[in-house]
Amino acid sequence: MTNRLIRRVSAVALAAVLGGGAALAGASPAQASGCYTGTGTVASPKGGAGATARATLCVNSAGYAWLDTNSTNTVTDRQADGYAARVYVYWAQQYSGAIAVDDTSNSGSVPLYWESNRGTPYLWTEVYVCMGFSRPDDYNGRCASVVYGS
Repeated sequence: MTNRLIRRVSAVALAAVLGGGAALAGASPAQASGCYTGTGTVASPKGGAGATARATLCVNSAGYAWLDTNSTNTVTDRQADGYAARVYVYWAQQYSGAIAVDDTSNSGSVPLYWESNRGTPYLWTEVYVCMGFSRPDDYNGRCASVVYGS
């Protein structure tokens, strides 16, 4: 697990032990709203430049999440290494995606398209960029966090 994920799981477990359900309810997405912008970069498995993704993730007070269509949400594969760049969204204990794929046969960047279709009682939604057929739950080091909302 990534350090960020380990910290979140630990915080939720501690809150559950110390404060019961009320502590968890206080940390839910229904309590946090807004838009968060981030950039993530992952190296190529062959070394050097791999991929970069940029996304603006919005979460409303009901716990719905979506990519802000008024912002730049893209993924760019940086070299012809035989590995394509893929973007995934972690949402309600599962991954959506790849929501976009870029390889060097494309000129420039590829836009990201994703919108949630339901609220979530979970603590965060996160966007990842990966190289090749890797996914964030593979834990093989070929994925990087782009942005998360909690």
